[in-house]
Formats: sequence, C-alpha cells, structure tokens
Amino acid sequence: MKRYIVLPAIVGILLAIFLSRPASALDMTDPDNNPIVHNCASIKQSLRSLQRTDARVRSYLGSSYERILGSFITPLNLRLVSANQPNTNLTTLHSEIVDTRKNFISEYTSYAQSLDDLLASDCYGHPEDFYNKLVETRRRRDVLSTTTTNLRNLIAEHLTAVRKLKNTLGAKDVAE
Repeated sequence: MKRYIVLPAIVGILLAIFLSRPASALDMTDPDNNPIVHNCASIKQSLRSLQRTDARVRSYLGSSYERILGSFITPLNLRLVSANQPNTNLTTLHSEIVDTRKNFISEYTSYAQSLDDLLASDCYGHPEDFYNKLVETRRRRDVLSTTTTNLRNLIAEHLTAVRKLKNTLGAKDVAE
C-alpha cells in the first residue's frame, strides 16, 4: 500500500519541478527553453505510471467502500430498524456515506477522463494546451482527494457513533 502513496507523491514532485511556473511565465513559443517540450517524454511516462497506480488505488478504495457499506453499515441500520431501535445519527451518516461514495465514483471518472485527455495531448507541438490540461487534471485530482478524505472521515464518524450506540445499548444487545 505504501507504493500507492509514494509513487503519486514522486510524480507530483517531478511535475511540480518541471511545471512550477504558471503558464504565463513559461515561454510557450520557444521550444528550446520550454520545460514541457524538453521533458515531454518523461512527463508522459510519469503520468502513465500515475494512471496505472491510480487505477489500482481506485479499485482498492471502491471495493473497500462497497464492503464497508454492504457488510457493516447497511446491515447494522437494517437490524436496528427491525429491532425498533432506529438511530437517526447512523441513518444520516449512512445516507451521507452513500452520497459521498457516488460522488467519489463520479469524480474519479471525471479525473480519469481528464488524465486520458492529458496523455493524448501533444506536449511537443502544443505545450500550452498540454499545460492547461495538466492544470485541469490537477484540479480534478484535488477534488477527488477531498472527496476521499470526506468519505474516510464519514466512515470514522460512523464508527464512533456505533461505539456510542454499543455503550448505550450494552455490548450484548449489539452483538446479538
């Protein structure tokens, strides 16, 4: 799992070094002094590596979220309702987790399409267009990162609420 965190960080650092200046500060008209043109092949290689890593991480996170919802959160809410002990806090958190998970799927799809467009663009012939697509892809990745953090926080909040409920009902009632 460390590999999934370290590789995107390295790619991000490389891209930040090569493209740290805003588009207006880059001389896009002079291919001899343009860092995008000079480093095009290595940038694209790093982006392809990032794309592969992100796909694996998305698969891992998506299946983890599905497993948490399908094996824990939803069955618990159904059990509480069938025992006539519904918990509005848990129900609200369940809905928020489901909605945020849907956002995660949508935002990942948008990010992946943006990354595909970036990789398909010509960084040698059209470095300014490439740079603009890179900025947009970064923005979409930041949005995705925020959603992933929100989802992780909601799941942690749900776990805290379950522990409170367990203490309120007693361990025996929840375990049955």
